[in-house]
Amino acid sequence: MKKTVLTLGFSFFLLAPILSAQNKSANIPTDYEDYSFPKNDTENPCITIQEYALLNSEVNYNLKKLALDKIASKNILTTSLLWPLKLATGFTQCEYHFIGAYVDQNTATTTIQDYNCGTNTYDGHHGTDIAIWPYSLYKMDNSQIEVVAAAAGTIVQKADGNFDRNCGSNTLTANSIIIQHADGSCALYWHMKNGAVTTKTVGQTVAAGEKIGVVGSSGSSSGPHLHFEVWAGSTNTTYKDPFSGACNLLNATSWWTSQRPHTEPAIMKASVHPTDMTLATCPNSDVPNESDTFVVPFQGPGLAPGYAKFYFFWREIPASASISLRILNPNGSVFNNWSYTVPTNNKVSYYGSSKLLPTTDGIYTFEASYNGVACSKTFTITHTLGISDSDTNYFKVYPNPTNDNFLITANGIENGNYSFALTNSIGQIIKTEKSDIENNKLEKSFSVIGLSKGIYFLTIQDSKSKTVKKILKNN
Repeated sequence: MKKTVLTLGFSFFLLAPILSAQNKSANIPTDYEDYSFPKNDTENPCITIQEYALLNSEVNYNLKKLALDKIASKNILTTSLLWPLKLATGFTQCEYHFIGAYVDQNTATTTIQDYNCGTNTYDGHHGTDIAIWPYSLYKMDNSQIEVVAAAAGTIVQKADGNFDRNCGSNTLTANSIIIQHADGSCALYWHMKNGAVTTKTVGQTVAAGEKIGVVGSSGSSSGPHLHFEVWAGSTNTTYKDPFSGACNLLNATSWWTSQRPHTEPAIMKASVHPTDMTLATCPNSDVPNESDTFVVPFQGPGLAPGYAKFYFFWREIPASASISLRILNPNGSVFNNWSYTVPTNNKVSYYGSSKLLPTTDGIYTFEASYNGVACSKTFTITHTLGISDSDTNYFKVYPNPTNDNFLITANGIENGNYSFALTNSIGQIIKTEKSDIENNKLEKSFSVIGLSKGIYFLTIQDSKSKTVKKILKNN
């Protein structure tokens, strides 16, 4: 997704001085490490010359078959593009992507240049690589970031069923789709998740904003990202850059309905954890270890009694910039506050530190702010989980205790999107799933195969309510 010499690092830095009096004498564990991963580059491009040749042939064959080959833009382009990614229903995050590489505007083989006269590209790159973060593999596994049609049109190429957990250069085929727009231009969506590409077939139409896939890592991919490419015509030789800028030599105007800035400094995520999270190395998935409920007295693995781990993730924030951090009481007053100074300008970074939890029951807020914009996460402090397994509860779980699987049923519930999160006794998230409820009825199977014997908690949540059920696994 970037040229090899342009290192894309995830940085972890030491904690700034803690301002809260109750924490001054504590030994505060922090994360400190440099992290990087393989990136697509000139020698390992997202799409090879051979693949482009096959795509050109397939697209033009399908255009003739569909009698769409006469549609030609003739440089009169009328298509306006929406952003091709969105958060899946029920999933929230302040920001979820960064640009790994723009279109290379310099045709010389020894130099690179993006549309803004910068170097965020690699030699010969014809698309925009939009990477997802943090927990990119976890996001892919849980289909959290969807690919949507940037403009309405007709499907003229489609591939699915290909392995989607690649970590570097290979000769495997990507899951992809190419859509021709009304003016004859095309958009290519590459590297998608296996089995997630739209069920629509070549020749069918899609609307602007319609879901057409999920971000994955199929084909020659360094990790989960979308390679998004636009063509003025029906072959890759007509490629354009959807971004307008001083160094765009391909087209004078932007193709975006609303063009994003070249760099977008922002806090991407704030989260609270009962223990350390793990950013795994591809192809292994990440382990977020997040929780939104802490039962007092709390003791997390590897942490001092009463402490939890507070993480925040950011992109492109410049060196020496200050990030304000605070924990807010239920009434909005400040329980604890501190600050952090960014030492190095990296594409994306994260930082985590151990902080003392409140001990009064209520809903609290962890907030990370940069340049006046806050990213926050609420969490609950309680002395009891307050779980009721009364028969009057809408949701029933059986068998419970269980050995391998249990069934969740409900009648008379509201229709909508429901999320299911299985956590262990200290709040670590083990598994998440989602369901769309229709006909006011739920019947869903949940597996606990492979989990250790003990007590687990299933949180069932929609936009209006949350229910927690206690699950006992026998063996």
